[in-house]
Amino acid sequence: MKLGLIGYPLGHSWSKPIHDFMIGSDYQMFELKPEELADFMTKKDFDGLNVTIPYKQKVMQYLDEIDETAAKIGAVNTIVNHDGILKGYNTDYLGFMEMLKRNQIDVRNKKTAVLGSGGASRAVAAALTILGADFDIVSRKAEREDTILYETMYERSDDYQVIINTTPVGLAPHPDEMPVDLDRFGRLEAVADIIANPLRSRLLFEAGCRHLKTAGGLEMLVAQAWYADLLYTGKQLDPQLITACLEELYRDRRSIVLIGMPTAGKTTVSALLGEVCGRDVIEMDDEIVEILGTSIKECFAEKGEDYFRWLEQEVAKDLRSGGRFVISCGGGVIKNPETMRFLSENSIVVWLKRGIEQLFATDSRPLSSNADALRKLYEERKPLYELYSDVSADNTGDIGDTVAEILRKTGERKKRI
Repeated sequence: MKLGLIGYPLGHSWSKPIHDFMIGSDYQMFELKPEELADFMTKKDFDGLNVTIPYKQKVMQYLDEIDETAAKIGAVNTIVNHDGILKGYNTDYLGFMEMLKRNQIDVRNKKTAVLGSGGASRAVAAALTILGADFDIVSRKAEREDTILYETMYERSDDYQVIINTTPVGLAPHPDEMPVDLDRFGRLEAVADIIANPLRSRLLFEAGCRHLKTAGGLEMLVAQAWYADLLYTGKQLDPQLITACLEELYRDRRSIVLIGMPTAGKTTVSALLGEVCGRDVIEMDDEIVEILGTSIKECFAEKGEDYFRWLEQEVAKDLRSGGRFVISCGGGVIKNPETMRFLSENSIVVWLKRGIEQLFATDSRPLSSNADALRKLYEERKPLYELYSDVSADNTGDIGDTVAEILRKTGERKKRI
């Protein structure tokens, strides 16, 4: 079966590994320039296609049939070649509903702002209609009667309980951008972002810092691919493939970041975790010491904590792309939100917990050189460890038990021998 993805550009697409995992297909990437689209579609040299930006609406003119829901949405993201008859479907809205379900975000009767008015926005609007949400589509330009401007949205900001980003703002290679100012919304409960790269967009990070429910685009992407593969194969695939595929992608693309108090055992645990999982271990403090050419204690004494935190942030920025690493952080890494944003972007953050009675002061740690300083530090930092961590792991007993708990909570596996 010859399948593939068309769009432009396709540099950051996840589609091939997803469909290869789901159905083991001969999946190809067709990066088509606008002038190449007509010839490609006319030749029909494929069994099925996924469609992404900027062609979800443009491909419709080349189709022989369009599914009723896709026609209402006005965008196609899946095409099946039935013996030369091209039929278009939309599975984005199904993937979006699955994403909300997995993250327990209920939009029924909730005032919702949908950022963006393109093809993805139309699919999200279809899903929200089915789910019973009261929503506005928000656009930079009032191009359609059913859209409002961002200025209007902000005027009504206290009405909104859910925000959904369907724009590419915040997508790599520009992950520092924000599509909306969350501080202007007083009643928000949840934020969803269909961006899948990075895994945790800046919008989602900021929402998490405000204790809001969040949902990221990789879940939508995998779920819509599962629905597309149903159409390609004509078979009933196991829904558990969605979860299994997500876990596989996370294992391959997401680092494991350990945070916690000084002397909580991060260095020891990360070394064993890396060995068990077959991941390279990065000690952030060691990276900083190598740059400094001196000890952290001397850095604090000569240049101050602010300089050290800035350098820590720069190291975190270099690690933001994720990968198969175990990253062990210094105890104070949580003091800088930007540092944590970089580390969280393509990672799962684990708080390594050890009670104050098992921590100990050490002269090598400039901020915890005695028992009183250590206790004060613990009380100050505990809420930040809670805020920035995705999961926690107890490190008060056997280290093997601690690593096993991290494996279970992160979905990681032991390496194959």
